[in-house]
Amino acid sequence: MSKIEPIFKITLPLCISAIVLTSCATTANYEKKLNSWVGSIELNLVQSWGPPVQSYEAGGHRFLVYSSSRNIFLPGTAPQYRTTFVGNTAYTNQVGGTAAQSIDLGCQTTFELSDGRIRSWRWQGNDCKAPE
Repeated sequence: MSKIEPIFKITLPLCISAIVLTSCATTANYEKKLNSWVGSIELNLVQSWGPPVQSYEAGGHRFLVYSSSRNIFLPGTAPQYRTTFVGNTAYTNQVGGTAAQSIDLGCQTTFELSDGRIRSWRWQGNDCKAPE
């Protein structure tokens, strides 16, 4: 077995997991989705997105806040073990392997309305993405 094979066995699952998690969803696509709401009335947004988790008014403007969160679990990979002999003594070393990871993802989107119409939006978080 070459030295590259253990590295490949470790990084390949991580790369595949990253690709599956993103699945072509991007923040640019999310912003396109949000831009499509500019000029729409509040009722249409609420009918499509559901009730906001928070709303407030300031300076004659109304703000609707939508929030989502989720957690994903990436299982670790098992290490390999190599045994070498020096004289009559065997030495076993762990090679590779990765720890399991729990990743928190979230997105908070705020729409600003004036005169009953959506004027702008703002998002923050690490999960504000949408597919094409």
